[in-house]
Amino acid sequence: MALIAVTGGIGAGKSTVLSRFKLLGADILDADLLVHGLYRHDAGLKLALLQRWGANILDADGLPERSKIASRVFDHAEELAWLNSILHPKVKAAIKNAAGKTDQALFCAIPLFFECAWEAEALCSISLWCDPCTQRQRLMARGWSEAEILSRLQHQLGMDEKLRRARFAIISNCSWQVLYAQCDLVYAKILRMLAGHQA
Repeated sequence: MALIAVTGGIGAGKSTVLSRFKLLGADILDADLLVHGLYRHDAGLKLALLQRWGANILDADGLPERSKIASRVFDHAEELAWLNSILHPKVKAAIKNAAGKTDQALFCAIPLFFECAWEAEALCSISLWCDPCTQRQRLMARGWSEAEILSRLQHQLGMDEKLRRARFAIISNCSWQVLYAQCDLVYAKILRMLAGHQA
């Protein structure tokens, strides 16, 4: 069935919007959670990571730890490219598999949707936007340092550009009431689009 990509910068509110779409009746998926699952359960991925970086990337349970991997890749373009070359095909396959199993549209949060040039995989995209100050406040509330924030942002398109490329937009630096109203409106428009697409 159809894939609807939900994208936007880090801290833009993708998880919150996905939760609202689920409440409205959508099937949802989060690419970041898929990556978490791969780190925990994909033996081939774990072996590749160990061969590349050694056992010091593992946590106390012997599983790859995302924070340790992040410290390896976000200031080293070659290492990030290597990791993405392994992760992205696995994530894309998992998303396509999930979309094929639902009898309705799958709304999936894909942070690097445009960066990975996955536009052809989705019926349409929704981009979330908030101002840089709000974004930094949200990320610092997660415990991120200024250096970590800057390191992550340099590997993503700016939120203005993501907004320009998307079919639909949701502005997230607003009240919950206004955010949910935007979600409801976009969701209704996509349902009408899907109905026309299937006719």
